[in-house]
Amino acid sequence: METVESWDDLSVTEQVLVRRAVDGTSPRGSAAHVTAVLRWAGSSEVPRRRNASPAEELARVPDLVAAAHRLVAGGWLTVRRALSTPFVQEDGPEVTGPELAQVLADPATWLLPRHDQNDLPVLSLRATAEGRRRWEAAAYAPGAPGTVHELELTDDEDSIVVCAMEASGWLTGLWGVLAETPAELVGEELRAFVAADIAPLVRLVRAGMIEVLHVAERAPRAPSSRWKTCWTPCVTGSCAATTATK
Repeated sequence: METVESWDDLSVTEQVLVRRAVDGTSPRGSAAHVTAVLRWAGSSEVPRRRNASPAEELARVPDLVAAAHRLVAGGWLTVRRALSTPFVQEDGPEVTGPELAQVLADPATWLLPRHDQNDLPVLSLRATAEGRRRWEAAAYAPGAPGTVHELELTDDEDSIVVCAMEASGWLTGLWGVLAETPAELVGEELRAFVAADIAPLVRLVRAGMIEVLHVAERAPRAPSSRWKTCWTPCVTGSCAATTATK
């Protein structure tokens, strides 16, 4: 099996799994995670204005299975049994050999449970020491802007960070975290309002922690402008921070 040692040579699916492994999270939800990253990147492979359907997520499973096998073989990550807790916090026994092939081939490994199914994690992805080193070489390359520590965030910046970790990531509009622009504002008052509204974004964007994407409303609705946010690829195990209009 061909293996890859450079972050830049990994596929989008492989990068998502490595980020999740660096965070030590469950593989559950990886199908939706890959879809979100591709959507922010403007890929034609995924729906532009909605989350993937259950059938679309299921169709992504074979690529996740192949990516996981490559990453394990390449020394990027391990797959481990998780403790019976909502949050994966400690290493369990490593899954290897025929058992690894079996659990990776199970769609339930990659898809979030629906309806009343048990939502406790069964498996976790864990970056190896070498895998973490390779990831850090890309995330913290010389010349890369420094990230902002969570303890240094203002309350408004913290709200943006939480928004960026959500799959939707809406900044404005009905579900947005930023205030709607009052229709009566014009001129300097409008500029001052907008400057204050977007101020929490500035430091996070300059630090390379989030990206912002704008998508204009299409006919037959009246034109509108909403923004969305998502994490950038290297600095988090979540999605990339981006803003978009709906």
